[in-house]
Amino acid sequence: MAEATNYQCPNCQGRLFYDGEIGKLKCEFCESTFTPQEVEDLYAQRQAKADAKAAGDRMQANAQAEQSALQERSAQAMQAAYDQAIAAGLSPAEATAKGQEAAAAVLAGGQPAMSAAAASVAGDTHVQARHAVTGDPVQDYLANARWSDADVDSLRAYNCPSCGAQLMVDQVTAVTSCPYCGNNTVLPGQLSDVLKPDYVIPFKLDKNHAVSALKHYYEGKKLLPNAFTDENHIEEIQGVYVPFWLYSGTGEGEVVMNGRNIRTWSDSKNMYTETDHYLLTRAGSMQFHHVPVDGSTKMPDAHMDAIEPFDYSEMVPFSVAYLPGYLTDRYDLDAKACEQRATSRVDNTVEAELQASVSGFMEVDVASAKSELRIEQVAYALLPVWMLHTKWNGQDYLFAMNGQTGKLIGDLPVDSGKVTKYMLLLFVPLMLIIAALIVFVFGGYTL
Repeated sequence: MAEATNYQCPNCQGRLFYDGEIGKLKCEFCESTFTPQEVEDLYAQRQAKADAKAAGDRMQANAQAEQSALQERSAQAMQAAYDQAIAAGLSPAEATAKGQEAAAAVLAGGQPAMSAAAASVAGDTHVQARHAVTGDPVQDYLANARWSDADVDSLRAYNCPSCGAQLMVDQVTAVTSCPYCGNNTVLPGQLSDVLKPDYVIPFKLDKNHAVSALKHYYEGKKLLPNAFTDENHIEEIQGVYVPFWLYSGTGEGEVVMNGRNIRTWSDSKNMYTETDHYLLTRAGSMQFHHVPVDGSTKMPDAHMDAIEPFDYSEMVPFSVAYLPGYLTDRYDLDAKACEQRATSRVDNTVEAELQASVSGFMEVDVASAKSELRIEQVAYALLPVWMLHTKWNGQDYLFAMNGQTGKLIGDLPVDSGKVTKYMLLLFVPLMLIIAALIVFVFGGYTL
C-alpha cells in the first residue's frame, strides 16, 4: 500500500504549509522552507521505496500462493494416479510409485504461464494505458485524468449536509465549517469519482492580507450589521481552491450589420437630410487559450466573474504540495456540463471583435450574428479564493477575494435597527433646533 503523504518538515517533522509571499512551503515550527518541487521529490523517493516494498511483498505473496497451489495440484495428481493404479489391479506399492511419478511430473513442469496476481497487474496497466480517441476532446479528457492511489491516500474528503458542497483537504488541515453556507457540521466523506487537476494557481496573498482587505471593505459602512464587522467572525475567513475548467480552441463567427451615414443641410426654405445605407459583413476566426468556467454550483458565477481575471502566467502543474492549509472544492459540474458557458463567452468575444472592426459609419446596428467555439483542448485547474460566509435575517451573504490579485466583491445588508438609530440621532436634534427657533421668534408674543 502507498504511504500517506502528510507533507511534514524533513528537518523537524512539523507541518508544512504553502506561503504565497515567498512561493515556498514553510515549516510552522522550525521555519525551514522548501520549494514544492523539493517536497515532491522527497515524497516521490519515499513513494518509490514504499512501492518497491509493496511490489516485493506482492511478489513474495504471489510466490507463496503459487507454491501452495503447485503443492495442491501435486497432491491431487498423486491421489488420482494412485486411485487409477489400484483400479487397474496394481499392488499398493506399485500404485504408490505411480502416484509419486505423477506428483514429480507436476512439480517439474507445472508452473502456470501467468499467476492470477500477475494477470491482475497486467489488466490494471492496460486500463491505465488505454486512451479512447473519440474525436471529442472533452469526453477523452474526462475518461483519462484520474487521481493516483498515492494522491488519494494523501487527501481527505468532507461533505456539507446543508448545501451539498464537497471539499478536499490534506491529512492535517481541519475543516470546521463550510465556506459556502457557513454550516458548522461538515461530515467526513470519500474521495472518489473525481478527476485530478492539471494546474493550480497558488495562493499569493495570505490570510492576514485577506482579513485586512475585508476590514477595509467594511470600513465606513456604519449601517452594516455587527455580525459582519465582528473581529472573531472576520478571522473565520477561509482559503478555498475553486475548481475551473479551462477551454482552448478556435472561435469562428460571422456578423451582418446595417451601417448608415447621415448628411444634413439647408437652404433658405428647407432642411434636407440624406441617408446612405450599407450592408456590412464581417467574418473571421480567433484562437482562445484557457477560457475559464467555474465548475462549482456553490460558488456564484457573478462573484467569480467579478474577481477575475487571474494571471495564468503564474499557473503551474498541479501538486498536492500547494494544498496544505487550504480547502479544495470538488467540481459538481463536469467539463461537458460547462462547455456551453465557455462557448457563450467565446461567442460574445468573437462577435464584439467583429463589430469593433467596422469604422467610418455614423450608425451601425447588428442584423444577425453567429459564432461557434471548436474546442481543441480542455484542462482542469484550481484557482485561489478567500471566502467568508455570513447569514443575516435568514439571508446568505458571501465575501470573495481573488487570492492572487486581491480583487474582491461582497454582498452587504443594511441593519434596519441602525437605520432607525441614525434617523433618530438626526431627527431629534433637528426638532430641538426647530423648537428653539419657534420659541425665539414667537416667544415675545401673546396670542
